[in-house]
Amino acid sequence: MITLPTRQRSSLYLPHRNHHGFTLIELVILLAILSIVFHLAAPTFQNIGANSRMTAHINNMVTSFNYARSEAIKRNHNLVICPNDNGSCAREPHWHNGWLIFIDDNFNREIELGEEIIYVEAAKKNVEITSSRYRRRVVFRSTGYSYGSNASFIFCDQRGSSKARAIVLSNTGRARVADKKLNNKDWKCQG
Repeated sequence: MITLPTRQRSSLYLPHRNHHGFTLIELVILLAILSIVFHLAAPTFQNIGANSRMTAHINNMVTSFNYARSEAIKRNHNLVICPNDNGSCAREPHWHNGWLIFIDDNFNREIELGEEIIYVEAAKKNVEITSSRYRRRVVFRSTGYSYGSNASFIFCDQRGSSKARAIVLSNTGRARVADKKLNNKDWKCQG
């Protein structure tokens, strides 16, 4: 009988297989790269979120001005917008506690018994809204015009004056949004 030599395999031999996936080193490198990218991108995403919140607050106030102006014209009567202080007009020009719109029957710019409050805006979180020093009230006449001089409503958040924006309300009752003052300086935040 003839015996043919058999191929002997070493006990260390492993058959070649196609592996799918990452080695541990590749995975660690990938996680390090993703971590760096995330830390670089996170402030940008936070800034986008803060800008979005600021824009929403500004749009709410512009909408309130437009509503009060159109109601004053429609009702042929003075309407007042003032900062809310538990259902009455606040003495300070701080609007982040919300605001009221009411029909001023006796033209004294104060909410009196029997005067109708037609709109209440809720308090705002994470934003401070202040108006020009002497503009604690905005009165829209039946013509749609606003009493007094132009008013600025400054919106500030935790980012400070460099990111502050404002609504400028003209005597004609038109509101516009401004990122900077006319002299190209930042709006000044309180505190």
